[in-house]
Amino acid sequence: MDVNKLGAEIGRPARRSNFLFSSWCSRSWTMDEDVLPGKRSYDKENSNSNMKCSKWSLGGDVGTDPPLLADMGLSILQDEEEMTGPTPTPPATEVNTSNPPPAPKVLQQSNQNVVSHGSFLPDDLVNEEEFFVYKRRRLDAIAGDDKFNRMSDELILAVFRWLPKFMLARCAQVCRRWKRLAFDESLWRRLDLGGKTLNPGVVGRVILRGSCILRLAKAEVDGPIFSPQLQYLPSLPPIRSKLQYLDLSMAAIEPPALEELLSVCFDLKKLSLEHCTVNQTICTHIANNPNLDTLNMAMCYGLNHSCIVNILSNCKKLVSLNLAWTGLSTEDLRVICRRFPKSLERLNISGCRNTLSDTHVRLLAEQSPSLVELDVSDCTQLTAASVSTMISELRHAEYLAFSRCYTIQPDAYLELKSMPHLLYLDLYGILNESALSTLRQSLPHIQINKYLFSSVARPTVGIRRTSVWGLRVRD
Repeated sequence: MDVNKLGAEIGRPARRSNFLFSSWCSRSWTMDEDVLPGKRSYDKENSNSNMKCSKWSLGGDVGTDPPLLADMGLSILQDEEEMTGPTPTPPATEVNTSNPPPAPKVLQQSNQNVVSHGSFLPDDLVNEEEFFVYKRRRLDAIAGDDKFNRMSDELILAVFRWLPKFMLARCAQVCRRWKRLAFDESLWRRLDLGGKTLNPGVVGRVILRGSCILRLAKAEVDGPIFSPQLQYLPSLPPIRSKLQYLDLSMAAIEPPALEELLSVCFDLKKLSLEHCTVNQTICTHIANNPNLDTLNMAMCYGLNHSCIVNILSNCKKLVSLNLAWTGLSTEDLRVICRRFPKSLERLNISGCRNTLSDTHVRLLAEQSPSLVELDVSDCTQLTAASVSTMISELRHAEYLAFSRCYTIQPDAYLELKSMPHLLYLDLYGILNESALSTLRQSLPHIQINKYLFSSVARPTVGIRRTSVWGLRVRD
């Protein structure tokens, strides 16, 4: 059987099959003879054939060998007897421009991963046995399965809790779901931005994420606190932060930015504004936190009695207060000492060198008899009368500091042995070593000069820089 006759019999697709068949034949000759013993014997049987075509043409008995055609991806087209006749000539057809011939049909087979392309045949030649199908496997666009998206939100949040905050910000850029989970308030409840330089709007975004514990000690905060784009959202409800512990000790922040930050705080429990500049508006915002129990305003600028009285009048639960080195005048101290709350337990009013007197000490001792810790260091106007007042009024005192109170006679400290609860006494800069040794022998139950700095209302004490008021702020 001649290849040319076969092509004329079945039309154009036969050339495609002839090409594939010839290609398959050329590859078959390169195979080892030991691998294909059946085909080697077949070659010997057809070696003496008088056919003009090559050994692996469609002549002889090859066309009637279904396994061999199956290996080539072909099927039996017609019987061998019909192929021996002359090549039929296709009938001539007239071109009809008004009725164009219908489009050829395409036979395809496909499943989920395989796309089959059929040969294009006219309508009168389309038959299940008169075409072949070549298949090409198409791989999936995404290899594997995204098991991370099958996880519940709770499991993903449990994974995100191990990531640092800067990595959470990157995860929020992956997709909408990751953004919603990465900004979940359970991941932003505690945050340490101490010593950072924060651009405008950064602190506002942190507040909107639901932070409860925020450390901004020694940070440089640029205003405005909230992004200016928020003012173009009329449907945005009034912002109410969830901050409860805020540390702004020695932070570089302007009063307008501090006003904006404290204006959204209504649930503060502990606040530190050490070495910050305040005004009447800022103190009014502080007074809007009725649950405030700890306030550190040491070395603050701009304080006066009206600012402090506003805080003391509204914050009835105040327990710890630090007003050291605020430059309060005598009149300011007279008004303030009369307004200290009954709940006050720890007070640092040191640094009033020429303003705090024995009268002020008597007023504050009568107003707050529950004081456990009192620091009046560097108040050079105090005398032994203040020591006697503390012995008689402060029955629960455990810590007293008289450092650099030079006008108090050393003998007055011997009377402190009548205070049963007193444990610590600081007298830096007053007594020499021999006098301190004598005083320690007279007061054996009191530890003298153990603490160099006061810890009243301060968020960090000693080397603990990863926590504020005993609460962890770093992951």
